[in-house]
Amino acid sequence: MHHNRQEILEPADGGTGYPTDNPDWTDFRDGYSAAEAALFERRAALEYLPVYATGDQVSLAFYGANLSLRDEYSKPIARAAYAGRAEKELLGRDLDTVALKLGIETLRDRPDIRLAVPSSARSLADTRWRQELETGLASNPYLGERLILEMDEPSVMDLHEVVGRFMAEMQGHGVAFALGRFGAGATNFQHLRRFHFDLVSIDRSFVKGIETDPDNQVVVGALVSIAQQFEMFTVAPQVEIPQEASKLLELGVDCMSGQFFGPPLARL
Repeated sequence: MHHNRQEILEPADGGTGYPTDNPDWTDFRDGYSAAEAALFERRAALEYLPVYATGDQVSLAFYGANLSLRDEYSKPIARAAYAGRAEKELLGRDLDTVALKLGIETLRDRPDIRLAVPSSARSLADTRWRQELETGLASNPYLGERLILEMDEPSVMDLHEVVGRFMAEMQGHGVAFALGRFGAGATNFQHLRRFHFDLVSIDRSFVKGIETDPDNQVVVGALVSIAQQFEMFTVAPQVEIPQEASKLLELGVDCMSGQFFGPPLARL
């Protein structure tokens, strides 16, 4: 069943977030339709992942937001079931718009936090996504200083001209930018130099098992050096065990998140 954008993106009637008790559930039979229905029926909420600075003293740096969708039985719909197709279609823009809307609402309610909200580079030119961003920034002159927009490296490199223009437009609002899945694609360092990313999130594939994988250790060390050269902080996501955290700290990673530091939160 397909729904128009007005139906999907209209404000919900005061719903609340869902608990994250079963994040591994998935149904690959028709994940795209399930995701579309979840948006239409207001079964979308943000999960908040604490990201910690790991210097001399561990401290909360910011929260990373992920959009969580639930099916009609309140079970989570895994991103893998719909994200690949949605990224290339209008549903991807709708998902990003809802995530941004909920993220801005969170920043309004919690003036003491910084929040990273994910978005595809494809959404930067979407009219409704831009309206949500502009309305949010206009509502509070300091909100932009606590907003971090995170875009995955592959989509950034594909649409580098759009990203560059958008970053220039946002300079006066204080919005920070994060490059997700750093190292996952073919990084164009000329583009990277032109961009103004404040932090990079290292691709998870290089984090898992890093304490015993010499290849991953070399790659992460190189990515940290690149980030330092371009004056960007580094984040290691999905850190699960203390051995991973210890090795990442040794390699100079600035921030970490994952089960070792605490699970995603349904509410703040």
